[in-house]
Amino acid sequence: MSFQEKSNLAMLAILTLVFGWYFGVVIPPFFDLEAAPPAAAVGGLLIALTVFLVVLSIIAHILLAALAPSQAGASDERDRTIETRADARSGYVMASGAVMTLGLLVFGFAPFWAANALLASLAATEIVKAVLRAIDYRRGF
Repeated sequence: MSFQEKSNLAMLAILTLVFGWYFGVVIPPFFDLEAAPPAAAVGGLLIALTVFLVVLSIIAHILLAALAPSQAGASDERDRTIETRADARSGYVMASGAVMTLGLLVFGFAPFWAANALLASLAATEIVKAVLRAIDYRRGF
């Protein structure tokens, strides 16, 4: 397994866990779609989300590089092709999420819901991209 493939799997796990935690904490208390919490109530969680993503990513990549220093940072044509294919295919998820977010605003939902819908579409895009990369690494392209 190449360094890029291990990095992709680590990021898939980190993204799934951190965004799962965030949406699991933020959404249920405010599931009344008419109500929205004040921005200050969620601001701290967004900061924690960012810190967790950065710290866990750094730790994962340090560990991966320490376990295989000769592979760290090396990428080849196959890695670049897999990245390009995953970017192209996951763009549909982002576009759909952006349209749905605009729909929420058009239909009068609170900006809290639109902001979290946009964040969810960004997270879903990255998770789908990581899954597509993992499939391409395993099956080839």
